[in-house]
Amino acid sequence: MPSSRRPSRFSRVVLDGPLFPFLMILPALIVLGLVIGLPILEALRLSFDTIALRRPAMAGTYGFHNYLKLFTDPRTYSALWLSCLYMAGTVVGSIILALTAALLTRRVVRFSGLTRLIFLLPWTVPAVVTALVWGVMYDGNFGVINRLIDFIPFIGGHNWLVERQTALASLIVAQVWNEFPMAYVFFLAGLKAIPDELYEAAAIDRANALQQFLFITLPQLRYIMAVIVILVMIMGFKSFPIIYILTGGGPAGATETLTILTYNTAFRSLDFSYAATLGILAVLASILLVLGYLKLLPRSGNEGTT
Repeated sequence: MPSSRRPSRFSRVVLDGPLFPFLMILPALIVLGLVIGLPILEALRLSFDTIALRRPAMAGTYGFHNYLKLFTDPRTYSALWLSCLYMAGTVVGSIILALTAALLTRRVVRFSGLTRLIFLLPWTVPAVVTALVWGVMYDGNFGVINRLIDFIPFIGGHNWLVERQTALASLIVAQVWNEFPMAYVFFLAGLKAIPDELYEAAAIDRANALQQFLFITLPQLRYIMAVIVILVMIMGFKSFPIIYILTGGGPAGATETLTILTYNTAFRSLDFSYAATLGILAVLASILLVLGYLKLLPRSGNEGTT
């Protein structure tokens, strides 16, 4: 005889109710809180302290002095601006290169695995190795890039990582080469998901390749592109190994992004409290950039559907 017991309130609300999904991800949230949340809280506490090895007597002096210095330090504004430039260049370059590679390989049938593997190889290389390889290629004396452009008139060779005019752009190229395979995987999956019927109908309506790309491919990829932009924005804004190994912030601070400034402040100036303040600024800037981009998405999406 079946039991007539009614489920308890706990079972109705938690196990069979809306709280069940949160219960399933609770262990992951706890781990994230320990691994990410605690260091952020410690950095926040440290930003109000005065931990500088060159001024050990000031330890334990709490206040807003680090934040006041943050808003009056010209290096902070310069580093924040360079971080935004570096991030923007990384996003634009990665999307253009990844989308081009995905469009070229989506129709490949023979040797398709090998073709896609070639585009994925940069993703398997650690950023440190990428920096070392590009450092050799950018060398002003025997670098392969100068050898390739020797035959181009009015350009000549450059010390790419030494000259202020070319240092930041050279770093962006190396960063794009290291990051674009991730965007390539997303774009390739998105292109495979677009129904062929849309292109067949467009061909019947005599739409050319450019029109099909603008009115079919790009609208169908808008949500995937939103995810790619956010991921590449975060990776570009917090990039450290490539910039530090190739230039270390030079020449004359031309590539001293916010992450490089934070490192130099902590381990060269030995001012750990101010470095923690710069780290808090980097976190807030990343959040604001992502939220600002997400704020623009519904507006652009509505325009595309009207």
